[in-house]
Amino acid sequence: MDSQSEPSATQVPSPLPAPATAERPRVWTVFLAFVLMLVTLIIGGTVFAGIAVGLEMARTGVKAPDAAALTALMEQIKLLPWLHVAGVMLSSLTGLGVALLGGWLSPRPLRERLRLNPGASLPVWLWGAALVGCFALGQAMESLSVLAGVWDWTSSLKGLQATSQASLGTFALLMFFGTLVAGTGEELFFRGYVQTRLVQRWGPKAGIMGAATLFGFMHLDPVHSPLALVLGVYLGWLAERTGSVRLPVFVHILNNATSFLLTRFASSATELSTSTHVALLVVCTLLTVGAVAVLRPGGGRAGTRLAHSHPSA
Repeated sequence: MDSQSEPSATQVPSPLPAPATAERPRVWTVFLAFVLMLVTLIIGGTVFAGIAVGLEMARTGVKAPDAAALTALMEQIKLLPWLHVAGVMLSSLTGLGVALLGGWLSPRPLRERLRLNPGASLPVWLWGAALVGCFALGQAMESLSVLAGVWDWTSSLKGLQATSQASLGTFALLMFFGTLVAGTGEELFFRGYVQTRLVQRWGPKAGIMGAATLFGFMHLDPVHSPLALVLGVYLGWLAERTGSVRLPVFVHILNNATSFLLTRFASSATELSTSTHVALLVVCTLLTVGAVAVLRPGGGRAGTRLAHSHPSA
């Protein structure tokens, strides 16, 4: 999927902007890969939804001419746990497969093309700070959507909530594919395969935003998509700060795992009071700002070492 015009490998793990004298790499390959993944998800999702409709119509006896009953049935289908598990399996495996295929077709080594190299060394506590920042950012966005009255517009997040309350076996599948596989596959594709090329062509800011926009669009949900876009910017920034996808993969996996566990064992977002969401919004915003502050250049000794290792980040 990659063009043969890619620049040769350098000793720096982070893909720095190409020199002015070198030919800039093409970006149509990553957009083609994204379209391929999106079409696969849409077709697969349509097939799964059709199977779900057929099974539920047969189980409940609802007939197609009964528009009211069919509409009610469709609302129930949106919350079917097995349907959401199937969707998570499809999206996570597709992202992983397309990323590996694109990296394998690249003339550059797979580890370098997908930014699997170690990158800058960070102390353990900064990995923890990055994780706290990601989870706090997600919670702040969720509370903001509830306070703004748009939470009811989502279907995918409500479906994931319903799936988290399903049987232990279904929840185990959600945990495996929604955390380990999705966190790895989505980061390898969006921050490894896509963002690496966009940063080389457009620079860090535009490259991060471009990859995050595609990441948000992929979720195809009026609430989940903006939330994913914002988280994608944060994860993309982590990738550029370290020159590797290892930290974003770690953060993505544990963030999803924490979210699913809290959804299963804690109160849902709609059950919390307005004052609780206001407090969560304020506290989580401060935690996110604090995490960015300690991870940015000059944010302590570790941050200074990181800035020296990657002056362009």
